[in-house]
Amino acid sequence: MAYKSHPLLVFGFHGCERSVAERVLAGEEDLRPSSNPYDWLGTGVYFWENAPERALQWARDQKKREPYAIGAVIQLSTCLNLMDTGSAEEIRRAYDSALATGSPLPANSGKRHGLDMFIINWATLAADYSGCAYDAVRGAFVEGDEIFPPLPRPRYARRRL
Repeated sequence: MAYKSHPLLVFGFHGCERSVAERVLAGEEDLRPSSNPYDWLGTGVYFWENAPERALQWARDQKKREPYAIGAVIQLSTCLNLMDTGSAEEIRRAYDSALATGSPLPANSGKRHGLDMFIINWATLAADYSGCAYDAVRGAFVEGDEIFPPLPRPRYARRRL
């Protein structure tokens, strides 16, 4: 079973326009949830955990006029923590449940994570209905180029003894 209470504080960083960050910090608006095709953790506000430079790089990559990273201290109280193997069963049940509806499911393709997003949204909605609403989804993923090329595989010679 996945954590229902996750007593963890994390530092999160969100890449955005400087003007958005200033309005958020002034209390004039909230960060808006996104549901882009590459948002594989579902609909929500995305933060890089303990990575302010990565958040700023994301804002630069998105061609923001004035790229900026805004920081937050986030209490992961009721978190669907995909870095815990216990969450895999919950995701599997969500997938099976969505599949059982008979409706076609979206597909993942390249950097588009339609199926991932759909199933995460399905799992969090199911938790809402069961009275165990999640306030965060946490996951890790590989991005970027390899730092160094993979080593060649060793060749083993067969010997008769």
